[in-house]
Amino acid sequence: MSLQAIRRVYEDHVRTAAAMLNPPVPVFVDNQPFTDNDTEDEHIRMRLDFGVGSEEVLGDLLENIRGTFVVEVYTPKNKGPGRSQTIATEMLKSLNGINRTRYQGINGVRASIRPMSGPNFFALEGRPHFFARIGCSFQASYTGP
Repeated sequence: MSLQAIRRVYEDHVRTAAAMLNPPVPVFVDNQPFTDNDTEDEHIRMRLDFGVGSEEVLGDLLENIRGTFVVEVYTPKNKGPGRSQTIATEMLKSLNGINRTRYQGINGVRASIRPMSGPNFFALEGRPHFFARIGCSFQASYTGP
């Protein structure tokens, strides 16, 4: 089992999509230093939480890892929803692309996402950001390189 390889599949899709935006948007993951929460700069934060790590099937353990993946988009407040919607749309497209790995595998990982929720939009109180949240559950297995 390689949790890092599984995490990489999901995070790389978001990083790639964010890098292709014009201008590119910086991406931060959970447990990564992020010192300036009050900056108006747009950015993306993502978090992957593992839930079920394996399932018992007729006495053997089947690696069938499940959990949740959340992508949060922060854009400057009071400038309209357009940029936030553009970024969120590209994140949705990218996350939908993960389902192709269910059959082919990437770096030994077969991964898929389940129906996504969002994007949900909020003007954050006391913060300089307009906020969009996309969430989904996922299922993955690691078969090795």
